[in-house]
Amino acid sequence: MEDAVRQAKEDAEKAALSKSKFLAAASHDLRQPMQALLLFAGTLENHVHDERGRASLRHLQRGLDALKDLLDSLLDVSRLDAGVIQPVMREFPIAEVLDEVDASYAAVCRGMGLDWRVAPCGVTIRSDPTLLRRVLRNLIENAVRFTRDGFIHVECRCDDRHLRIAVRDSGIGIPADEIERIFDEFHQIGNSERDRQQGLGLGLAIVRRIADLLGFQVTVASEPGRGTVFAFEVPLGDAQPVISSDVPRAVPGDCDRFALVIDDDAMVLMALETMLRTWGYEVLASGSADEALDRLRDIGRSPDLLVADYRLRDGSVGTEAVLRIRERFGRDIPGILLTGELGPECQRDAAAHGLHVVYKPVTPRQLSQVLEERTKVPC
Repeated sequence: MEDAVRQAKEDAEKAALSKSKFLAAASHDLRQPMQALLLFAGTLENHVHDERGRASLRHLQRGLDALKDLLDSLLDVSRLDAGVIQPVMREFPIAEVLDEVDASYAAVCRGMGLDWRVAPCGVTIRSDPTLLRRVLRNLIENAVRFTRDGFIHVECRCDDRHLRIAVRDSGIGIPADEIERIFDEFHQIGNSERDRQQGLGLGLAIVRRIADLLGFQVTVASEPGRGTVFAFEVPLGDAQPVISSDVPRAVPGDCDRFALVIDDDAMVLMALETMLRTWGYEVLASGSADEALDRLRDIGRSPDLLVADYRLRDGSVGTEAVLRIRERFGRDIPGILLTGELGPECQRDAAAHGLHVVYKPVTPRQLSQVLEERTKVPC
């Protein structure tokens, strides 16, 4: 009997691992159509003017946002379980992460009538910025989901060796007998109806897995009806923070912006081109680096911005395309890599060449924020 139970358990674990490996391998292909849908929906805003149409568009966008969150969560859990994701540790100013989450959630929280604050912090830490950003975003998303009034604050406190980051809210709180279960997959408080608008219950499961990878523990303190505090500590870096205002500008003014987009998926390429044109860019869309260089040679003009998918045809990557185009024009053109992968390779390549990584599927709002940061020109 014990042998049968043990064998059944082993079979179940193998099946779960096989499923995780399949989803991890299929991550890029699953995110591509989702990416095209999000961008095409964004381009409709300037073409739908009557109130009924705009209301339907808002419903469509909310549905796509919910689908994006569900897909992200499922694929990320699978990739973490399959061991595909490995941290890329480096020193960086924590302000890079804090400023991004502030820009992403300030309007949302204030629109809900919440007091939103992110404590300023000028220290340098050592961690993986991409994975740390995901931890912080998931904790904030959790706070937004369960806080109807009051506040959400992101707090920072240093000692000699560590930075403590806390997400504090005045939400519904967590009963004491639920705290140990909140990091389990698919566990949700107060969602017995399985309302998919509240997600799948994977956000905190992802937080725990990433925390294990990065080597820290997430603590929870909560009181029902009063709110919750999630906190974790990351090591301080050895280097002193360097604050620079020398941000690469893609263009000198508000017009005549020229972007080169490279993606081997025709639907995503078309969606990116349409979205960028809506924002006032002149766009050259190409399916490969060779095609892009040929067409740039005919045009005789240097792009102000490069946007490339990381995985291209024939085993090539977007980094190679960016470097070839930079070499052709003899300058470090600002570049953005789009990827559906969370592994270290893309992040390592990007860091080595001063590129910004954006993870698919990205919403039009998120993409416009990145473009503004890279070009200092509002979309």
